[in-house]
Amino acid sequence: VRLKGWNMSLKRHRKTGAEAPADSAELAELEKLYVFGLRANYMQTFRDLLAKEGMRTEQETFSLPVTWNFSRKTDLKLIRLQEDERYDLSDQRPALPGPEEDGRPNVTLDLYSRLQSVASGDASGREAERSLASLKPHAAFFDAARVHVRLLRRKRQRDWRNLAVPLRTVERLLQSDDWYELYLPPERLHAAGFRQARGLEDVAVDLVTEYAERFWRGQRRRWEHDRITVVTLDEDDPNNARAYDLSVDSAEDQLVRDASELAADLREGRYAELKDWYARLKVGVIPTRAHAYQPLLYARKDRVVTVQPVPLDVTERHVVEGLERLARKDDPCLQGRELFLIRNLTRGRGVSFFDDFGYYPDFIVWLKEGERQHVLFLDPKGLSRFGRREREKVQLHRNMAEIERQVRRVDPNLRLGAYVLSVTPAAEIDDRGRSARDWKADGVYFLNESDCLEQVIRHALQSAA
Repeated sequence: VRLKGWNMSLKRHRKTGAEAPADSAELAELEKLYVFGLRANYMQTFRDLLAKEGMRTEQETFSLPVTWNFSRKTDLKLIRLQEDERYDLSDQRPALPGPEEDGRPNVTLDLYSRLQSVASGDASGREAERSLASLKPHAAFFDAARVHVRLLRRKRQRDWRNLAVPLRTVERLLQSDDWYELYLPPERLHAAGFRQARGLEDVAVDLVTEYAERFWRGQRRRWEHDRITVVTLDEDDPNNARAYDLSVDSAEDQLVRDASELAADLREGRYAELKDWYARLKVGVIPTRAHAYQPLLYARKDRVVTVQPVPLDVTERHVVEGLERLARKDDPCLQGRELFLIRNLTRGRGVSFFDDFGYYPDFIVWLKEGERQHVLFLDPKGLSRFGRREREKVQLHRNMAEIERQVRRVDPNLRLGAYVLSVTPAAEIDDRGRSARDWKADGVYFLNESDCLEQVIRHALQSAA
């Protein structure tokens, strides 16, 4: 849904009193979101509004060329879903199972606020204070048809096109509590009136939605695993950035000159001699032979230019430079193997997992020894807020074994691994006080440890031995 503004003008309404719309209170909340559609006419309207306010909108764009590093002899293998295959558009028609049926998922929903968790002190205290709850005693107050309609609406929003959701199944789920664990403050279970009852019904909708999502995603994963193919990385791979587009304010003469000079240096291939461009553009260049193409660009958050594809941030730069050092000095952790990497781009181009979460690990790393290759998916991330999406990303480390079994039917020389490189130290992750050792068992390693990348590589090689 695009918020097009008051009277389709992209502006907030300013009328009050009798002139204000009936839903002005709700609209006032929505107006806090500065969202603009991506269609060209919307963006042109946006630019026109900026111009009327005296803000410059003219941009000058420079194309920064990149060079493919790898020869055909590199022969790096990569997994992808077979072309034009989409589970939601397939002929599969899974039906949502009832709570008593085999293959139904188990759901955990924790509705304790983060503020309560932080205020409670240590992890053991947080765990002790969390109370399990059941909605079963309140099911008689729920409108199953309304829950069903809301679930169907969410189904459309999340593109579960091929999922059948019978009303009778929703009714059976509402009457049962053995398919979920719900952590809810006890005071929220007291439905003293209509509003409180509807609030509990909202919780029921969230539970049933989570149940449907877990079931659909599990079905999709099994379907996709049978359609994984092995391809060879080459210059035509969608992950290859053919060029960067760098846009600067055309009125900033010095920035225009800097961008023009940078483009000229890259066209001449003067990667090693490039100075650090942070000073004015706040964009830097990483010359690398281990990466599939060079250069890689990195930038600060306060950069004054626009770069596409999006440049590396400071953490991603740290990872690339660390891998480059290992490759360049033939580090003992490689055990005589060659190291290669490529940045994994996002939707429609990169290699994805759990696509409904938009999960694309940031880097793909190859450890190559003759015909045998280890392919590692590395994802540097902050985990200070360890929520549902973060849990799914960590779970990929375990799920990768299942994917690898399927891939080895196609190519027995291929090994796969997935790791999260946590920017957040283990002690600062809000997840029941787990130790760094426990996290590493789930494929989470910590960038504050100086040998983090070496640990990951050693673990990958030992696991495949």
